[in-house]
Amino acid sequence: MNKEMRNIINNLTQDIISLFDIQIPITNMIDVVTKLGGIVIESDEIGLYSDGYIEKNLSKSIQSDYNFTIVIPSNQSDNRQNFTIAHELGHLFLHMGYYIDEELWLSDNNMSFNRMGHSETELQANEFAAALLMPKKEYKKILDKNTVGNTAYTSKIAEYFHVSVDAASNRGKWLGYLAW
Repeated sequence: MNKEMRNIINNLTQDIISLFDIQIPITNMIDVVTKLGGIVIESDEIGLYSDGYIEKNLSKSIQSDYNFTIVIPSNQSDNRQNFTIAHELGHLFLHMGYYIDEELWLSDNNMSFNRMGHSETELQANEFAAALLMPKKEYKKILDKNTVGNTAYTSKIAEYFHVSVDAASNRGKWLGYLAW
């Protein structure tokens, strides 16, 4: 993914945070999904196939009161679930057109996405998740509070944002704040 696309995604997440009045740090991703018009379902079977998936609810179904459904494994840690849900929201906005492209949203071409693999769409959804959970300005502020000398305490950053240490570390690297 090039830098221009990364900037577009980061700007989009800022717009979504503002539009839906999402408080950072996000302490409950399921509440965010509900605010966006969706539902999260935990499943014991999904972990066999992928880390999660999202599907549109354009027709009447069991979840007919919701615009989309995110399914996540029930055995994931809370921090992993946060990132998985945010990743699926990345597909929702970036690849399904939710609130962005009505024609794309209403089409039958993108009814669902699975979290698996390393395709360009997966990388974009990962960037979206990181930017939603750890917005650039807030990340820098928390990084500065948790750096002593040349040592950044990414575990404290991860704890603040309710993500894994790997996610917090990778976000800092992609933003250019931490060394690879």
